[in-house]
Amino acid sequence: MSKENIPVVPKKYLVTFILVTLLFPLWGFANDITNPMVAAFKNILLLSNFESSMVQAAFYGGYALMAIPAALFIRRFSYRSGILLGLGLYAIGCLLFIPSGWSLTFAPFLLSYLIMTCGLSFLETTANPYVLSLGHEKTATRRLNFSQAFNPMGSITGMFVASMFILVNLDGTSETTRRAMKTAKDGTLVHEQVVKSIAENTKELKKILSVAGWTKDKRALKDAKKLVDKQALDAKILADPHVEEAKRLANEIESQPRESKFVEAGRDIAIVLQMREKPQPTEAEKKVKELFGSKVGLELAQILGEEISLPVVAAVRNQAQRALTDEASAASMLKEAVAKKDEKAASVALAALESDLGALEGFSKIDKSKIETYRKKIADRFRAIQQHDLDVVVTPYAIMGSFLLLMLGLFFWKLPKKTESEDANEGVAHHGISETLSRLVKDKNYLFGVIAQTFYVGAQIMCWTFIIQYGEHELGLSKATAQNCNILAMIIFVSSRFICTFFLKYIRPGRLLFLLAVGGTLTILGTIFLNGYLGLYSLIATSACMSLMFPTIYGIALDGLGEDAKLASAGLILAIGGGCIMTPIQGWIIDQPSFDIGFRELSSVRASFALPAICFIVIALYGRYALGRQIRKERLIEGETYTV
Repeated sequence: MSKENIPVVPKKYLVTFILVTLLFPLWGFANDITNPMVAAFKNILLLSNFESSMVQAAFYGGYALMAIPAALFIRRFSYRSGILLGLGLYAIGCLLFIPSGWSLTFAPFLLSYLIMTCGLSFLETTANPYVLSLGHEKTATRRLNFSQAFNPMGSITGMFVASMFILVNLDGTSETTRRAMKTAKDGTLVHEQVVKSIAENTKELKKILSVAGWTKDKRALKDAKKLVDKQALDAKILADPHVEEAKRLANEIESQPRESKFVEAGRDIAIVLQMREKPQPTEAEKKVKELFGSKVGLELAQILGEEISLPVVAAVRNQAQRALTDEASAASMLKEAVAKKDEKAASVALAALESDLGALEGFSKIDKSKIETYRKKIADRFRAIQQHDLDVVVTPYAIMGSFLLLMLGLFFWKLPKKTESEDANEGVAHHGISETLSRLVKDKNYLFGVIAQTFYVGAQIMCWTFIIQYGEHELGLSKATAQNCNILAMIIFVSSRFICTFFLKYIRPGRLLFLLAVGGTLTILGTIFLNGYLGLYSLIATSACMSLMFPTIYGIALDGLGEDAKLASAGLILAIGGGCIMTPIQGWIIDQPSFDIGFRELSSVRASFALPAICFIVIALYGRYALGRQIRKERLIEGETYTV
């Protein structure tokens, strides 16, 4: 029988196939509403990139924890039982977000994610082999690819909800200001924090500027310019926060007319794609830039203004006013000297900066008992901001949990208790688990497939999670705009998946996987080394290369395993745990300083994308191996070859 005459889905399995395919968007939604939560939790709970990436460690840890038990469960019972249990755990995990939000702490959210993905592990462990079993083995990969094509639709919905209903609705207070507020509520005045920052940066500048030839050392000069820019702005705002002007400008900017968030999102994407010019800043925004440098500087000035209203702080400021003025002048002189590479002037300005710091120590000696009311006010405001943001995060998950309970009822009612293949195997002794594992361990194609799947999932999660950090740090985009770029990437992903599924009729799966992995490696190299929007475009384009990797690896790895596929599929779902290992590693790299690679200095964000590049190289090796295996297999089956 020729391959073309074999139906992808026999009519007798059509209803079951449709029901099971409905599950694929559900875990796609969970995956991609969660990716941007790494950046959201970092800002809300003031975490490092490594700490916030524990969201992905918990999320994908659920897959690693439950994949094998899920496979054993469906092996012992049925596909239907696995799906019902998976939906139940998924719903419980989502609904646990409600009490997690009340706690204002990170650990309960991690537990919620873990329980949620224990459910997702059941769903994926069950649904993938379920789809493979609903028809002829020769069309199994195409059948799975078709079902998997609906997974990105859930992903797009998750990304859209994250962008339009979470990220844009978070409180606009910057992470820098939130950290200042948190420290202030713990007893350290913002005045004291700024003075300490100036003192620390002055020590660092002294080290840099004491190095012979610093004016010709590109890295030293870059570091010095970065520090003196911050010094000059901090000292300027500390000396004169323009309290009344800060209040007026903040109110004026807040009251500026705004378009709907959907229109703004479209405009921002058009700007990223360079289809539209950036809007010109308003007069208020120009004034903020002139006086405070940025929105963060404006927020700093407002908090300093609140502290000036405290009598004990006002008294210290009056005593240190001359030093504050001199500090601002010295910092400005130092900035100008470094810009001109004037070593003598820089040395004089640095000495002047150091001499004034001692006079500002009075802020650290203020009796904290005299500012208890202020500390409580800051603490209440900080808690209100956190609670507001956590409520925004929790709401979509709570709604999803309620929806999943309805889905649970539908599947309980409509899904057949057992498929024909399960009925046929009932009463037939299954292979022992140890025997099955023994066979799987000896199957090189399967083992290499598990490794490739681990690296693929790691690459996908890293690219889709840290596109927000890339957009923020490399291009100055907002979190919401960067997430909208992720939606664009997902649209490309979906389109590419349908196109690649069509090409599978004519190209061996191994060859296609190899070509896609090579393309992914090249686009990631562009992400690392191309400047401006070209780097972002390369990162977005990577999604086209990732589009068919998961189902193709899955189908190739399970090829010819027969009844062993139930347990073998658990290994491939276990491989999804790659996201829980690699994402924190990339987060840790982002927390590091920039990297000097000899011919170029790379920011830690850019350098961190070397991890996805390594992943794609491993996948390319598996594609090459699978291609050779497929060719050898075809030569043994006369008359049943793929068209190449």
